[in-house]
Formats: sequence, structure tokens, C-alpha cells
Amino acid sequence: MIHYLNHILNKEEKKFTLLMIFAMITWGYSWVGAKILGPYGHVTVKIFLRFFLAALALIPILIKYHATFKINKKGLLFILWNSISLCSYNYFYFKSTHIGLAGAGGVLVTTLNPILTSLFVYLILDRKTAKLKDIIGLVIGLIGGSIIIRIWDMDINLMIQSGNLYYILASCSWVSVTIASQRAKDQIHFLTYSFWSFLISSLLILPFCEIEAVIQVTNYNYIFWINMFLLSIVVMSFANTMYFFASSKIGAIKASSYIFVVPLTAIIFSKIILNEQILPTTILGGMLSISAIYLINKK
Repeated sequence: MIHYLNHILNKEEKKFTLLMIFAMITWGYSWVGAKILGPYGHVTVKIFLRFFLAALALIPILIKYHATFKINKKGLLFILWNSISLCSYNYFYFKSTHIGLAGAGGVLVTTLNPILTSLFVYLILDRKTAKLKDIIGLVIGLIGGSIIIRIWDMDINLMIQSGNLYYILASCSWVSVTIASQRAKDQIHFLTYSFWSFLISSLLILPFCEIEAVIQVTNYNYIFWINMFLLSIVVMSFANTMYFFASSKIGAIKASSYIFVVPLTAIIFSKIILNEQILPTTILGGMLSISAIYLINKK
């Protein structure tokens, strides 16, 4: 009986791991997709469409799994916190990919995310849990991030022009998303949490959209709509919801460790689809950052 239960648990764990890895692969492509969408209209319109379509895609899933649409007051506070953070992240995400390299952004942001999350947790939320290996990992990770952005020849104007400043701001915004998702786990079902986060995010960004610009999207070609579909339905509805679920299930730090899959896939997709140059500093910094994530999460 015990052997059978362990088999079931191991099977569920493997299924969860495979789903998370697939979700992170779609995140890797998302940087290329955002780069492709760069020339199409205003950033705020793309953010609105992404959130709105993602929210619509979740409605049949909530109905199928009998998840409630109702939220309590505490749950609403976490949803508002998450929605503001998501809007911030997506603004910097689209701005950075429009200016900078998709591959470099995919490496920098997704390796900085778990490192900055760990740093925030250890410094502010739970100082007692930090161990020597965690501190070493954080130092290595920050060094890796500095190498990726080539901090030795950077000034603020060059960081803005290259998109690196937006990459860093996007990563900081995602830390807030991760913490909010972990804190909301006892207040609201993760599917309900995702649906309302996406819907409220779309409503928050809508006042910043010009009506003419929203109408203009009906004239965009299939390339725009394929990538918008991937970024909203696949990446946002599926991958982000899986990440919210992981944050509530295994905690913010462990959930963010799955992001180590994204840098490699982002580089591969950017090279194959966009033919971007892969800088040696991006590879070196990415390897150091991934090593840091492994060290932080190693038991």
C-alpha cells in the first residue's frame, strides 16, 4: 500500500515537473515573440490584448474544474498587488525587447528573477533561513548578471539604449509577482487568482491605450496574431498560471528555480528565429547565474 502511494506521488511529481519545464520553454520563446511584436503599435495596447485574451482563455478552464469566480477581501488585495506588478513587468518586458536583444533579455531577466527573489526573501521576509551556500549563490548570481549586462562599460544612457535597464526593472517587478503569488495561496484558488489578476491587469492598462490604436490591431497580419496568441494564451494563461500554482505549492524560491530552463531556450530560439549574435559574456554570465540558482536551491 505504501509502495503504491509513493508510486502515485512520484507520478504526480514527475507530471508537475514536466509541465513546469514545458511552461518555462514557452517562456523562453516569449522573448522572441515580444521582439517580433515590437514594430506593431503601442506597448500599452499589446499589454492590454495579452491580459484580456489570457483572461478569456481561463474562463472555460475555471468552469471545467469547478473553480469559483468569487474572491474575498484579502484575496482581492493580493490580486491587486499582483496585477500592478504584472502591468509593470509587461511594460518593461515589451520595452526592453523592442530595444535590446531577445536572447540577452531572456538570459538576464530569467536568471536574475530567482536570485533577486531569494535576496528579497532572505533580507526582508525570512532572514533566519539564509545559509552560507545561499549567500555564496547570491554573490555568484549577481556577478553573473553584471557580466551579462557588461557592467564595466555601462553608463545610465547606454543601459537605457541597450535595453538593459528595462531588463533589470522587469526582473525587479517579477520578484513582486512571485512574492504576491506565494502569499495569496491560503486566500484564493490559483486558477481564480490567475483569472482575476489578468482581467484586472487588462482594466488597469486600458486607460493608457488610445482607442484608435486598439482598433488598429484588426488590420495587423497573421504574424502579429500568431505571436499574440502564443504570448497570451500559451505563455500567459498556461505558463504563468503554472508558475502561480508552483509558487503556492512549493514556495517562491523553489518555484523560481524552474526558470533556469528559460535562458538556454531563449538563446536557442533567438538564434534560430532572429539570428541574433550570442555574446560570450551572455554565455558566461548565464552559466554563473544558473550555477547560483542551483546552489541556492540545493538541499
